[in-house]
Amino acid sequence: MHGHSVLAAIRVAATFAGTIIGAGFASGQELLQFFVVYGGIGLAGIAFAGALFAWLGCRVLELGHRLNATGYHQLLYHVCGKRVGLFLDMIIATFLFSVLTIMLAGAGTVFRDSFELPFIVGVGLLALLVTLIALRGVAGITSANMITTPILSIAIIATSIYSLAYHDFQLDFIHIPANQESFPAPHWLLSSMLYVSYNLVMGTTVLAPLGAVTHSRFSRQLGSILGGAILAILGCLVSIAVMLHYPSIMAEEIPMLYISSIQHCISGNVYTAMFMIAMFTTALASLYGCASKLATVSGLKFKYCVLIIIVISLLCSQIGFSSLINLLFPIFGYATLWFLIRLIFCRRS
Repeated sequence: MHGHSVLAAIRVAATFAGTIIGAGFASGQELLQFFVVYGGIGLAGIAFAGALFAWLGCRVLELGHRLNATGYHQLLYHVCGKRVGLFLDMIIATFLFSVLTIMLAGAGTVFRDSFELPFIVGVGLLALLVTLIALRGVAGITSANMITTPILSIAIIATSIYSLAYHDFQLDFIHIPANQESFPAPHWLLSSMLYVSYNLVMGTTVLAPLGAVTHSRFSRQLGSILGGAILAILGCLVSIAVMLHYPSIMAEEIPMLYISSIQHCISGNVYTAMFMIAMFTTALASLYGCASKLATVSGLKFKYCVLIIIVISLLCSQIGFSSLINLLFPIFGYATLWFLIRLIFCRRS
């Protein structure tokens, strides 16, 4: 029984971390934008974010279990009330759709730039994969994350440690200056909270229904703590690698892809494949959240909602992978901050 609970906890941790270690995280772009721009203190921001993820992820799982949630919306309305819940619901659905579209376009960009294949091949392949797995529901997502999260973690650790070794494990990166023009928030603590707020809402799309089907409280709590720890450790490693190449790295669209490609052609190729996996996990969570929302609103069967969302997203992805991450994510962080605050003060009753 205990072994089963530990395995269930690992599934929760892998799904939690896998949903958040999306393309923004793995690219280094998100961590650069929310933490590295503050200088060395940004690492404290990542540790703080990891602790928040562990604590609040546990709350989301517990509420998901108690409400027997089938999607994020039940939890949202429970925590924020009807009126604010409805407003946030609309924002979240829009954001999830935007993220799905950005990921599809990103896959097209990688196929075009790295493999010299047509843009539409990358878009179509990712769309097909996420559709097939989303149709299997939460079970499909947790199984996919059990495979992808360890692969993502190993690639991130290897690239970061190689970078540190190349720089003789010097700790000079801690003293990099802050870049005030690029601050997403006036203070690093607020920036850390913005990062957690939109990522936790992203995570809730999968964590709420996962809490409902994870019956052991021990598994839910241990899974959340492990998930938060994985995110904090990997976040620090990515940020350190980015800090070692600061400030020239500011100009790079995908910092970690650039860092791995200057290390060795093999590590560049491995990281490109890993980045595709990261886009896959993010697109999968976005599609699942979007489709479950549409199913609730329209009354259509879930499988039809998956197909409708993916077709519209395919059409929109033709616009291309842009700097939408830089514009969209901080705005969404502010918009979802209320959910984070309500979750912190939500009674356990």
